[in-house]
Amino acid sequence: MPFASLRGVESIRPVTVFVMSLILLASLGACVATQPSHQSGLAWHGPAEAGPLASLEHLLVDARPVPRDRRVAVPPTPASTAELEPRQWKAVLVSGSRASSAYDAAAFDLGSRFRERGVARVATALSGGGGEFVASPAGIRHAMEWLGDGEGACLFFATGHGDVTGFRLDNARGDRTLTPGKLDRLLDRYCGDRPTVAIISGCAAGVFLDSRMRRPNRVLIAASAAGRDSYGARMDDRHVNFDRCLIGAIDAGASTWREAFERTLPCVREREVWLGVPFSEPPAYFGAAVADLAIPGTARFMAQMR
Repeated sequence: MPFASLRGVESIRPVTVFVMSLILLASLGACVATQPSHQSGLAWHGPAEAGPLASLEHLLVDARPVPRDRRVAVPPTPASTAELEPRQWKAVLVSGSRASSAYDAAAFDLGSRFRERGVARVATALSGGGGEFVASPAGIRHAMEWLGDGEGACLFFATGHGDVTGFRLDNARGDRTLTPGKLDRLLDRYCGDRPTVAIISGCAAGVFLDSRMRRPNRVLIAASAAGRDSYGARMDDRHVNFDRCLIGAIDAGASTWREAFERTLPCVREREVWLGVPFSEPPAYFGAAVADLAIPGTARFMAQMR
């Protein structure tokens, strides 16, 4: 009776679709585990019917003045942040979670890109192993010590899980939370008043834009506002959504960190509109001394593209 069997299939199809939808949505949060993958995911485009994006103007820059007792002197050298050479940068890239290979991939891929652009002092601390250092508070401190002090600029990038208390480090013993206060002290000690970029990718990462972290010499970029989630995407993506968009903006030729952030926003929002999830609303802060700080190796990268 072939027709009877077909009617049976049709009766279970809505249930199957519903269950598969729940499984897919569960895989989308950057704060939960996702399937490992080796695909880039950078070329993703939402369907045309996703509709127009909401206005992002209120998300671009939060440049409220830093309290007087937290002001630091503008670095005297170089005369302009645009004059920084790639060799003057040092970069520490961290994946905090073992839950997905996407975190290790983002830290590793960004490190590789900066090395290709001429940044010689690059250290990775990967939770899944394979980095130069362990992704723990001690490992991060050792990475920054190994890179040395010297003149130039600092980049700190961390991707993984987070909440309103800070960024989680799965490989740490005891206290596994990197709080805004702890990161502020690390940057103070190893970067001082030099141009510094700190990028935190995870849920509730906006807590790292608090008053302790805001300095005239710092660029602060977070994947989500305090109290909001940051999302992954498909289970086969190489990077979670924010990391994919940020790396894509850098690869597309963004010349400054401000430009990279502004290009990242609509990319992130497009995916969230398509998914129908609450917006992550990534925030950023650009200190007065580094408002137009160039991404290292931009001129060299653009010359290669030509």
